[in-house]
Amino acid sequence: MTMTQAQNKIDYIVFHKPKEAGKLLYNYGFEVPKDKVSLVKSIKALIRKEGRKVTEQLLSLHPDTKAILSLKETNTSHCRACNQKTLNASGTSCKSCGHSGYKGAGDEDHFLGQFDTYSDKELETYYRKVTQNSEDDPENKTLAQEVQLIWNELRLRKQENKTQEKNMNTKESKGISKDDLILFGMVFIAGILVGHGLKISTIHGK
Repeated sequence: MTMTQAQNKIDYIVFHKPKEAGKLLYNYGFEVPKDKVSLVKSIKALIRKEGRKVTEQLLSLHPDTKAILSLKETNTSHCRACNQKTLNASGTSCKSCGHSGYKGAGDEDHFLGQFDTYSDKELETYYRKVTQNSEDDPENKTLAQEVQLIWNELRLRKQENKTQEKNMNTKESKGISKDDLILFGMVFIAGILVGHGLKISTIHGK
């Protein structure tokens, strides 16, 4: 992956501020990878675990923060992501959190990429909000498609969680390892030898 391939906000920030991103990861008790690709993956995993508080800390590292804060929008409305009244008039971008709504066919990757910064619980909350918005505006086909995209993302995450839990249970159910069996065998044999030796000593003692 090159700098030009850093397509979403997380990649962009980590590639431009790797030392700062690494420090953030370290502060949460994680080992800091040496390469940027692994660092991006670790940061995303941390966000999945800790949620929006990490996202906010990461966004504060954004190299273009000043330029972003200097932008001003009028006729704003409430953003479904952060619930702040900072969504622009067209509903495509939020000045507070940077979230942008689904724009239609071809925007799937960009739109879903934003939710890398969401924990599972936060994504479920967003899903409930967008579902309610869609019910209030049933003629909005793009909004209905957004609901479907979020539902699919939630479903995929649940499948991944089940797979991870299954793998963990499989590892736990493997039982005694080969090394443990060898050790137990050695102890058992040693016990027999010691017992045999005590028996002989007793006989000679008599």
